[in-house]
Formats: sequence, structure tokens, C-alpha cells
Amino acid sequence: MVLLRRVRIRPRPDWTDQADHLGYTYYRNDDGSNAWREDVRYEFDHAALSLIAKTAESLHRLCLELLADIIPRPGGLDAFHIPRAAQDVVRDSWYRGDPFLLGRFDLAWGDGQPKLIEYNADTPATLPESTLMQTAWHVECGDTHAQAPLDSAAIVDRLTALYKGGHLDRVVHIVSYPDNLEDIVHARFYEHWVAQAGLEPIHCALRDLEISIGGQLLYQGVIVRGMIRMYPWELMFRDEGVRHLRSCKCHFLNPPWTSLLSNKALLPALWERFPGHPNLLEASTSPDRLRVAPPDFVVEKPIHARGGENIRILDSSGVLHAEGGSYGDYPKIYQKFADHRIDGVTASIGAWIIGKRFGGVTMRESADTVIRHSSPIVPHIVLKRAGLAKFSVPEECVKAENGDVSKAPSVQARDDITMDRIDRLRTANDAHSVSNTNRFPICEIQPEPNAQYSGSTTRSYCCIRESREMRWRST
Repeated sequence: MVLLRRVRIRPRPDWTDQADHLGYTYYRNDDGSNAWREDVRYEFDHAALSLIAKTAESLHRLCLELLADIIPRPGGLDAFHIPRAAQDVVRDSWYRGDPFLLGRFDLAWGDGQPKLIEYNADTPATLPESTLMQTAWHVECGDTHAQAPLDSAAIVDRLTALYKGGHLDRVVHIVSYPDNLEDIVHARFYEHWVAQAGLEPIHCALRDLEISIGGQLLYQGVIVRGMIRMYPWELMFRDEGVRHLRSCKCHFLNPPWTSLLSNKALLPALWERFPGHPNLLEASTSPDRLRVAPPDFVVEKPIHARGGENIRILDSSGVLHAEGGSYGDYPKIYQKFADHRIDGVTASIGAWIIGKRFGGVTMRESADTVIRHSSPIVPHIVLKRAGLAKFSVPEECVKAENGDVSKAPSVQARDDITMDRIDRLRTANDAHSVSNTNRFPICEIQPEPNAQYSGSTTRSYCCIRESREMRWRST
């Protein structure tokens, strides 16, 4: 039996206070709704979670196999609309074997066979919700059941391995937009994980990066050799500073080749390479090429859209639904509509990949057809079976399910946030009653006041506001 269901529950009355205290401070949407809710939860059995884990790892392998085919091919990157000036940056990154840190597949459950909606493999968000909020909720409300949050310890292990393998410098610069609260919170989480890996994190704003005459990235006069960034590749590639990326010798996480995975042109490329794959939806660069007949629908997506912006749902009669947004000028792809419903609600399964392995789940839902950036994330449990609580290594779980409990993962969910630590965070009278070494992450995170988006420093990277996007450029 494969079970994934949605269950009504009673929320914690003080969860907003706890969220603020734990550093998750951007859950309030502009319309007054919340981007986190806990009056419902999702329940997985082992078979469902194991299926999702295996699907995510399989899809990641398919993506890598596809890139191995198209990157060497003449014109192979043109379908992804990678600017010519940036194509060698992508190829060099792939041929060097620049390592992958983490990404998140968005999957539709439908009839119980997970289907790929998209791959957030460049700058994946929802880190606080997927780790700290889920784990804190589970401590109070998970009963004796297990959970499968984004595995913070596996991220730390991955960072440690990258450093030991020479793929990451000891000093890691974490670069965020200067006035984006969500980015700043995510940067704090990366700071914590980098420090846990024994490395030195430095959080800096995008506008404070400079470039030397020799083409190296600088921060306060020091060469940047390792960077975790919130700034997406598609914007970097369209800036004049792209010419320096081949020579700057900086280890980027995630690396330039992941720009192909986060690009929705990946979807028709995957379908063309693996037609009929059970975890893929038919997709094309033209709606006329899709074999879709009533009552099926087609979803039109800009290749770089985020949070459901600018998608349109089409049928043979025309446009059934259209979302607004700031990505409408990008090229479009077309994907067969997938049934996202779980117990009548549109739900997206976020399946995390850390390195090449499954690293946890995140559930997000919407009252209508479209999952948006403002749509709430919802906690989950894994219905407990003897010896089963950690699912980042599905093969071990299968052995345990077959009776070899001695080889099963620990019942204690593997995360760097322990129950005792959460208790100390929750019962502290104020943020300062917990030492900086124990707080995770900083609670009082606010946008930088009076942020400026231009600068006169010679050859500096600075931010300027263009519509709703931020760009960097050499000045």
C-alpha cells in the first residue's frame, strides 16, 4: 500500500511567535495570509516516501545523463536560451566536474506516480520551512511518528566533503540581495551550515562585490574563491560581467551548469530524450506538438518563471487561466497538465537532492490550481514502523522493511537541531537569552536600511533595480 494523505489538525496557538523567535520571519504575505500553515498535515507511509526518494534520485540521474548529451553538442545550449557569451562558462563548469550542493524537485502526486513539474536546482528556497520549522513542529506535534525534513546534517556533510575534495575554499562568501528579507534569512541558514562544516562563512550583499583588473571577484579587497549565492544564473549570464566568470576561479554553489536544470527548457529536453518515462510529463517548445486531447490541458511556462508567475493553462478553446508576473517576456515551453490534487487540494511535493542523494521532503499547497510563492508550506509526518525514521538512504529503509532492522537508519531523525536545543530556543525569555553559538539562526533579521542600488566604485559589481529584478554589472 502507498499512502499519502492530508489530515486536519489543531495548530499550535503560538506558532507565529515561535517562527519569529527561530528566525523564520518572512511567513507573512502581503495579502495578510501566511506562507506556513499547520492546521493540516500530510501523512506518508514508508512506501510513499520511499517511492518519492527513488523518483527524485532517478530524475536527478536522468538530468545528468541529458546534460552529458547536450553540453558537448554544437548548439546544444541554444534551446535553453543561454547567451552565447555564457555558454562556455556552462561548458567549462560541466567539464571541470564542478560539484552540486542541493536542489529541490517539485512533483505532482496525482494517481500515486510522481510526475516532474520542475527542478529548482540553482537557488532553491524554503530552507527555513523545510528544516527548522518542520522539525520544531514535529517535536511538539509529531507524536511518536517520524519525519523527513530537509536533512541539515547531510548538507553539512556535503560542504565538508567539498572542502576536503578541493572543491570549496575554507572561506565561503554567502551572497544575497541586500533588501530581500527571504534571501537574508536563507543566507543565515547557509552561514550556520558552513560554520558547522568547520569553514568560515562571510555574508555579503551583492552590491559589495568588486572585480579586479585581472577579472577576479573581490570582497573588501580579498579574492572570493568560494561562493553560495542567491542571485540566479540567468541574470548573471545577461550581464556584461559574465565575461569574467571563466577567469575568476571561484567555486560557485550551485555551479553554472545547474542553470540548465533550473531552466524549464529542461522539461521538453527530458521528454525528447526519455519519451514515455513514467515520472515525466509530455512537454514541448510548441503546444501543437503535444499529444493532448480534451479533457486534458496544457500549461504554458516561461523558462525562467518562479512561484507560478506568468503561467497559463490552455485547452483547445484557448486560455482557461492566466497568472500575472514579471517573467512574461521570456521564451515559453508547454507541458501537459498534471493532477496535483491530494484529498481535493492542489499540493506540490518538494523532493530534495543533496549531492546525488535524496535529502527530505517539503509539502506546499494551494486552494486553487496554481502553486504560488505565497502558497503555504505544510508540515508532515511519516507514519512510524519499527526502525524507520530516516529516509535519505532508501535502500537501507527497504532492508529494514524486509526485516533487517539492524541495518535500518536511526529512529532519531538526523538533523543538527536537537530536541533539547529547540526547547531552549522556545523557552528563552528573549532572543538574547540564548548565546550566539547556540542560536539558529539569528532571530532579528531585517532588510538593510536605506539600501542603495548604484555605486561609483571603479570596476565594482553593484545592484540596480530594473522592474522587479536585481542585476549586477561592472561599472
